[in-house]
Amino acid sequence: MRVGLLITEFKYKKVCDLCFGADIAARDLGVELVIFPGKGIITDKNFNKDNPYEYQHQAVYDYIYEAGFDGLIVDIERIGKNAQILKKQSFLRQFGKKPILTLTEVDGYEKVEFDKSNTDFEIGFLSIEQILKKITGNTVKSRRQILKDYSADDAISTINRIASLSDFSSKCNYVKDNYDYINKKIIESGFQNLEIFLLENPQVCSLKKGWKVPKHSKRIITIHDGNAEKIDNIKYMDTKNIFDMSEIKGTKIIRNVFRCEEQYGFFIMGFDENIRIGNFDDLLVSIVLSAIRIYFLKKCLVDTEEELLQCQEEIARDGSVLDHIGDEDYLTKLPNRRGFFAKAYDLLKSSFKEGTYAVVAYIDMDSLKNINAIHGHDEGDHAVKRVAEILKEVFSESSVCGRIRGDEFAVIEVTDEEYKAEELRIEMARQNNKLLMENTKYLNHLIYSICEFDYEKSLSLREMLKETDDNLKNMRRMETIG
Repeated sequence: MRVGLLITEFKYKKVCDLCFGADIAARDLGVELVIFPGKGIITDKNFNKDNPYEYQHQAVYDYIYEAGFDGLIVDIERIGKNAQILKKQSFLRQFGKKPILTLTEVDGYEKVEFDKSNTDFEIGFLSIEQILKKITGNTVKSRRQILKDYSADDAISTINRIASLSDFSSKCNYVKDNYDYINKKIIESGFQNLEIFLLENPQVCSLKKGWKVPKHSKRIITIHDGNAEKIDNIKYMDTKNIFDMSEIKGTKIIRNVFRCEEQYGFFIMGFDENIRIGNFDDLLVSIVLSAIRIYFLKKCLVDTEEELLQCQEEIARDGSVLDHIGDEDYLTKLPNRRGFFAKAYDLLKSSFKEGTYAVVAYIDMDSLKNINAIHGHDEGDHAVKRVAEILKEVFSESSVCGRIRGDEFAVIEVTDEEYKAEELRIEMARQNNKLLMENTKYLNHLIYSICEFDYEKSLSLREMLKETDDNLKNMRRMETIG
């Protein structure tokens, strides 16, 4: 039985007491309790310009949708403290038909029943008992306990543990072997249960459009009961299964880590006494975030070095530096990377405005390396030119189409037709099948991503290309898994 407890944050004593009561009852009744500290509902009307990315915290609630929760307990009054009643109702409706209990009255939803004399700790007990009754139809009772005092020595110990983690983030190199050091440092700091997950690439989460929970993530740090698990082969897993696959026993807390509007990953940690230090979890998030940021920066450095090496190889093979300095690809006569970006910026500046849509496509010649290796570069060049011809057929003359790497093409088109991307996907699928059939010596296989973007004044070419590229990488990974 899995139950979610949606709260604001642990810096409030009432919230801490509620969670401790729910934790004790859940353990006693055999319930897997997951706590979601999402701070609160942020809207355009209660947006805080001094903290423009505070809305990122509420994205943690989105992990509930597909994660197999049997019921939810929602502290809606605190979560929706600065939101109108319609926003509160909309927030609750997003969870569909899952059994839900709220801690305060909301039209259309059942409330946890308690007396004014009940403490928040006791309300935590009652919440678990009553959500189980709502789920199963059976009345259950947990053994009552008293919330023990938290001494000054306990608080100092917790603060020291956080302080001892202060230098570990700088050790987060983009090499898996270095995780041994990180695991050791976390364990030395007294953290018994912690699992850290990374998204493949940072993902934008905006206040206007929100975000979609990535389908895949990878667990890079695994510490259970004070022991680190050796991860020899870090694999991506379905994000919806993170709670099924978690080995942390008892109550868990899940937190997102982000920088500005980009989500980097998340972590799951065991619930314990540490949360009584008001900003304990925020401090831990900051430390984990800095480590993940360093990881991604070093990953970008490695990727850039690989790209430079690839460019050097292409220049050496082509024998023409001018092709790479100029704006035109020597082989296809399309714009090269430099030419594509120059023309794409000009197109957006002149044509992308209110009422129009930008369609961005990435096309990857997935089999080009095999064609070059088996049939020679002349045959590879022929395959590249054939793909360029197809792109000219699929996309309009007003589009900008370029060969941005040896085996990659990019296209941008501005149109006033909504859903034009879907038409282009259908045509690309038809042309891709035709391409596969027309050569008996080898497969000239394309993987492509075509995304459509509504006009927004703040939307940049970089953001559109990044989202399209991320989508292409997901498609590559899915083909690999398949």
